[in-house]
Amino acid sequence: MSLPDIPTILEFLKSAEPEMLEEMGEAAVLEAFQSAAREVPAYAGLLNRHGVDPAAVTDIESFRRLVPLTDKHNTFLAHPIHELCRGGSLKRIRSIVPSSGHSGTFAFSVDTPEGGELAAKGADLAFEYVLGISERPTLVVNCYPMGLQVPTSMAVANAGVNADVAIVKSFASDFDQLIIVSQPLFVKKLLEDGFAQGVDWKRLRTTVVAGGEGFVESWRTYISGLLGIEDPDNPTTQFVASSMGAGELGLNLFHEVPETIRIIRRAYRDPALRQALFGEGVTHTPHFFVYYPMRSFIEEIPAAGWPGGDLAVSHTALDLPLPLFRYRTGDLVRLIPYRRLEEILARSAPDMPMPGLRLPCAAVFGRRDGLEVAGGRVSVEAVKEALFLDADVARSVTGFFRASVAGGGLRMDAQLREGTAPAPTLADRLLTCLAACDSRGLSWTVQLHPCRDFPQPTTYERKHAYLAR
Repeated sequence: MSLPDIPTILEFLKSAEPEMLEEMGEAAVLEAFQSAAREVPAYAGLLNRHGVDPAAVTDIESFRRLVPLTDKHNTFLAHPIHELCRGGSLKRIRSIVPSSGHSGTFAFSVDTPEGGELAAKGADLAFEYVLGISERPTLVVNCYPMGLQVPTSMAVANAGVNADVAIVKSFASDFDQLIIVSQPLFVKKLLEDGFAQGVDWKRLRTTVVAGGEGFVESWRTYISGLLGIEDPDNPTTQFVASSMGAGELGLNLFHEVPETIRIIRRAYRDPALRQALFGEGVTHTPHFFVYYPMRSFIEEIPAAGWPGGDLAVSHTALDLPLPLFRYRTGDLVRLIPYRRLEEILARSAPDMPMPGLRLPCAAVFGRRDGLEVAGGRVSVEAVKEALFLDADVARSVTGFFRASVAGGGLRMDAQLREGTAPAPTLADRLLTCLAACDSRGLSWTVQLHPCRDFPQPTTYERKHAYLAR
């Protein structure tokens, strides 16, 4: 399958009726489902065990009603990889991408050379819309761990978590702009190291695209300061942006655009807009992405006690070697179609521009993980928000922490950057930030540890376990 050129696709996405794009996705996922039911041995067996006749799945209503939900356990733990692929074979596979294994279970995607080319075009499409890469020669420094590659036609330094400032000093000045792709904590370290060595990130026109795990808006504010972005609420030529994917589903399912960054930054400061967008009871600001319904069929599976639901993803490509349907990622999501977003902004923030691409949006809240204390739940995101809320605290820590229930209260152990000594005033400032991020008056104890004395292994190669179980 080939795609039109990027300018043609962008013009289409700027002018198409949003409803038509979603209808295209619905038609595509039904065709992809029928194809997988015929060609993928493991999936045919799954449908048979659930008593699903593929011929009965004729529209989206029957797809949602009849097609079983899937996840790592009934997919990757239940079958060898070759049975999950079309024709039960790995013969044409040229690339393999693992998931992080954070849950204790690995999952994988596999792809063909043609699929890799399509993935690169999809990534370039997003970068063209945001940064105009066709007009500005761009260097990508890829700091993703585990050998993950960034599919793109741009110049890429695949440095992984061994990247240091030398690669930026050696190459970045010969390009018009720099994109650093990384997990949040590693890019923090790289930018701080560069700042200390005199790197002018603003002069290099540096944009950060963070993925692998979610970040919070206080982190975006802090990183924007390192990049020289004067107004993080209204970025123009440089961005601190998020992209979300999964090893088994694709690395760019969702991504931010300048307009969604501006909307979520307003919602970060405006509780009324946050409630209008995401519903009552939402205590932290999620990531707010666009997605391509023609490429991935996204569902919000109802979840008790939550205004949104659980995220489920279905592939729509007919030639994908390892297709997945109604695959639950473990994340909480609220889907906001383009027209619904128009209504919300017209009522609650009429000065905010709509995204130029007429795509649906997904608010992703991360996992349900939290610490139960005093009859409530404290999320990882709330603790992260506190950690980066005060710039002096943020620049003193690595970002690695461990939160736990201690007696009737909570304890936070945080790792200081190399060369930073614990100071009572710093701990007091962090306690103030923790109180500001939770109105319930919870009792916190804070312990700041010198970098090498942090009582938990830390690595940029794997996702970190922030909560004690």
